[in-house]
Amino acid sequence: MAADKDRIILLDALRGLGVLGILLCNAPGFAFPMELSDSVRAWPFGTGPGTMSVWLVTQWLFQRKFVTLFSMLFGISMFLVGGEKGPGARGGSGKGGVLYRRLGWLAVFGVVHGFAIWWGDVLLSYALAGLAVAQARSWSARKLLAWGIGLWVAFSAITLLGLFALPVLPPADQAAEVAREAAKGAADIAAYRGGFLSSLAINARDRLENLPYEPIIFMFTAGLMMIGLGAYKKGVFTGAASGRTYGVLIAIGLGALALVGWPYFAFVAGGRQEHDLRLAEGLQMVTAPLTTLAYVGLMALAARSAGFWRRLPAVLAPVGQMAFTNYIAQSLVMTAIFYGGRGLGLFARLDRPALAVIVVVLWIAQALWSRWWIERFSMGPLEWVWRRLYRGPSPLRR
Repeated sequence: MAADKDRIILLDALRGLGVLGILLCNAPGFAFPMELSDSVRAWPFGTGPGTMSVWLVTQWLFQRKFVTLFSMLFGISMFLVGGEKGPGARGGSGKGGVLYRRLGWLAVFGVVHGFAIWWGDVLLSYALAGLAVAQARSWSARKLLAWGIGLWVAFSAITLLGLFALPVLPPADQAAEVAREAAKGAADIAAYRGGFLSSLAINARDRLENLPYEPIIFMFTAGLMMIGLGAYKKGVFTGAASGRTYGVLIAIGLGALALVGWPYFAFVAGGRQEHDLRLAEGLQMVTAPLTTLAYVGLMALAARSAGFWRRLPAVLAPVGQMAFTNYIAQSLVMTAIFYGGRGLGLFARLDRPALAVIVVVLWIAQALWSRWWIERFSMGPLEWVWRRLYRGPSPLRR
């Protein structure tokens, strides 16, 4: 952890925004089986106005945007920790050695988190993609952006082909598919509501079912990391870019957000047509980096302002300084609320509005907790453990 005077407040604020934003997207995955968490038709609580409003806001304004932001920021960390690639980069000494040990221990944390706590882990994916992006950390901004955008375009093409190659099922077949999802979901709900070993076993099974997707996750994560590092070298993530640059990013990103919103609103208001949902999901995925960079631009302008909006980065920065701790804490708290044998056992018992309330409460709690902790300590508790593992003893108290 760099000294406070060396920290880039905008980066910390963006990490805080990312880790808090991800929670709203992840909340249904903590509270429901995989096959039901993002579903509309098979959602156990129906499609009332409150339920659909929360779903729409999550999918339109949050989904993909914040995991994209976090991926970009992790790409930047490859350079901040590893520096320019050079002598010692492949050995056990020098910044390169520190970087690879850091990624190795992150992979260990990811395996433990995914199998023992929550199946939706991203840490392992970041560690694997990071090993590749670490080789490119000394590339120029232009080269990083070219490769990152190229990987993103390739991933987007695969995604769109997968979405639109499948035929739209007739209503009777759609109903049968929903019934199959609901039946499988009911069996999984019973397992997640069981004792500690039952919820642990079903979580591990769901994690295993996600592992075959790692090559695809690797492609888009590595691309986003390169885009983030390239944009960092252009000054976008440090606040050094021009106001015109941020204005262009904001205009493009908000335009993309409007484009994505059109099929989502059509889906909600127009009878839940499958083609509207597929179009919305495709546009959501493809345009996520554009909207994410618009959010970055808005945060950068907030950091430059002299009024109320300047407080937003100041509130988020402590959350970002201990983003690793806060990410794992979210999993521990949410599984304690929902998984059987770990706490309240509320799995599949709360509708989306109630989940949103829990998320907002956790946002406030993590903002307050992070500020209290960072005023007294130089880094988060898990950041300190991680740093000791890959770099050696480090002071924790200020």
